[in-house]
Amino acid sequence: MDYPYRFEVSDSLGNRTVETGRIPVDVLVVREGDDLKIKIASINFKPNSAEFVDDKPEIAARNSYVLNRLAEILQKYRQYEITIEGHANITKYWDPAQAKQEQEEELIPLSEDRATRVLEALVERGISRNRLTAQGVGGSKPIVDFRDEENRWKNRRVEFILKKE
Repeated sequence: MDYPYRFEVSDSLGNRTVETGRIPVDVLVVREGDDLKIKIASINFKPNSAEFVDDKPEIAARNSYVLNRLAEILQKYRQYEITIEGHANITKYWDPAQAKQEQEEELIPLSEDRATRVLEALVERGISRNRLTAQGVGGSKPIVDFRDEENRWKNRRVEFILKKE
């Protein structure tokens, strides 16, 4: 994932300059207790689908790059079993009954289908199916409040939990 930056600098004489750019960040593996976790928000799916975006060449190329890089990293952690968690964003958060229905009828099945699609893509890239499990959790584990319109896209992600066998 690339992170945008914007630096503004000014001095006491009123001189001012602005620099913008992107900081590329490769796949990060972080330790959480005894487990390792990889969070990826840059795998793009077609809306309301488990199919990868393939009609835009730059997005398809990025998806392929991320999946290839992920497979390369997972090869280094052969002693770990991997749970692939698909996450989604609840859009009917203002009404608990509608949010629950959306979670059960739409988001859990969609996030499970997406996790399964990622699992299949990793198997195609040489990761043993015996090490992989797909799980859809829908919007049950948000990292950003659903009301945060600017950042709620971060809830749409795939996480990889690595546990030692």
